[in-house]
Amino acid sequence: MRSFTLILVLCLGGLVAVAQGGSAQASAAPIPQTSAPPGGKPGSQAGPRAKTPSAKPSATEAKEVTPDAAVITIKGLCATTAPRAARGKTAAAAKKPVPCETVVTRKQLELVIETVRPNLQPAQRRMLAQQYSELLVMAGAATKAGIEKEPKVKEQMRLSKLQILASSYAREIQQKEADVPPADIESYYKGHTAQYEEAKLLRIYVPMVTPEEGKPADAAATKIVAEKIQQRAAAGEDFDKLQKEAFANSKGTAPSTNLGERRRGTLPPKQEEAVFALKTGQVSPALEEPSGYYIYKVISKEEIPLDKVRDEIKGTLAREHAREALEKLRSSVQPTFNEAYFGSPAPPPPAGEVTPHAPAPPSAAPAHSPTAAQPATPAGAAEAPKPPPASK
Repeated sequence: MRSFTLILVLCLGGLVAVAQGGSAQASAAPIPQTSAPPGGKPGSQAGPRAKTPSAKPSATEAKEVTPDAAVITIKGLCATTAPRAARGKTAAAAKKPVPCETVVTRKQLELVIETVRPNLQPAQRRMLAQQYSELLVMAGAATKAGIEKEPKVKEQMRLSKLQILASSYAREIQQKEADVPPADIESYYKGHTAQYEEAKLLRIYVPMVTPEEGKPADAAATKIVAEKIQQRAAAGEDFDKLQKEAFANSKGTAPSTNLGERRRGTLPPKQEEAVFALKTGQVSPALEEPSGYYIYKVISKEEIPLDKVRDEIKGTLAREHAREALEKLRSSVQPTFNEAYFGSPAPPPPAGEVTPHAPAPPSAAPAHSPTAAQPATPAGAAEAPKPPPASK
């Protein structure tokens, strides 16, 4: 029940004054929403901004409740500005007592919903309205106590504004670059045909031979076993039968030999190079990995037609263009740092050493931000399989 409060506190600090202005028009624009790449789908893109279903009333309700009609009235919470009805009237009328209440119109509340929870179900509107009312009360009390004038609070508000502006601009760039010309898609496809080669594969995994419990694996013995199984596989023996034999002395369960259809980029690089060099019906050598050996058979191979990967390529190019645009923006300036304060920069790591990534720039929606977008990984991408867990 309190999840809405957390979301509103994090995202709607800037909307408090809007809603407290009686029936005044909201000045904050909704943050654009983008589509996250579907999990596991290759090349999914955040395409042109789509209209997300909002938590708006039904058609019948919409006729009864106009945009300027009050949908929340909080008695006891005084508005920070005079109601619109009192503006521009005579001095006598202006002296008329203003009721201590805050009014949120339908238009204002729906702006809140579109900004924070665009997919909110109509049945949840009341819950959000309750939480939003509590937020307004808390924020009003904070303003009355002068908390917003405290240096740290002022700095938090400034940083929040910068964060929202930066992430919103990044999304705008992403939306702009989402319109990729068809000619660019076709050119990319022709220049990366190998990337769209697909093979239907069988695979045998030969785990490392361990002579005794607690003893190190016997690499030499494992190689002998793997080579014998490879020879039998190349001679046409059944892969499922050979896989079970490979696991005869293992505590784990033999994995399936059917990998289905795999594309380039979905296998470890060393294995991929050997597998895609095979012709249909051929069996690979026993390919060594730290966990054991892998033997592949190519059942079929084909080049995926452009129509099946058009959207994937479009997403890849859109992200690349957005990343290039943002990188161009970053490189257009050159900050310098006072070494007396920061100290000398750390020396570059030795070649081949892996270092942690630098922290990402502030973003209100990091999962959707194109600043961190990478070319899509084809479906089924995985590292070399790990040995199956031991049976209990």
